[in-house]
Amino acid sequence: MTTELEQLTETLDGLRAGVLKKLAGLSETDARRSTVDSGTNVAGLVQHLTFVESLWFEEVVAGGKASRGKRSMQVDPEAALKTLRAEYKAACAASDEIIAKLGDLDAPVTRNGKTHNLRWAVLAVIGETSRHAGHADIIREQIDGTTGR
Repeated sequence: MTTELEQLTETLDGLRAGVLKKLAGLSETDARRSTVDSGTNVAGLVQHLTFVESLWFEEVVAGGKASRGKRSMQVDPEAALKTLRAEYKAACAASDEIIAKLGDLDAPVTRNGKTHNLRWAVLAVIGETSRHAGHADIIREQIDGTTGR
């Protein structure tokens, strides 16, 4: 039987893989193409989710400073998809290391002066990643008809 921590990290890993799958096979142009009025695009979602991983795990959980990605979904034209993908994978790997190091979902986590726990942080990233994975899914379908996880 798997532990709650294993279940949550497996869920997060599945969502992360879904996001990367939506980026796979897109040209540099199509990855930056928006099909919605907000300007949201698949490359921008990956850049933003890199920041989300870094913010929640490197900064909130580990007490350091977010070092990866950008909050903005506006991607620098010089940033290659290969680089965006690698940065997201590196942020996820760093997050996984931090989670594994704590190893206890009840480990205390403080944000904005309030104490929570690691479970709260993992669930926050699951929520953010699932929401943006859905955005990526819709945008990808509008770009080239690709659907599914």
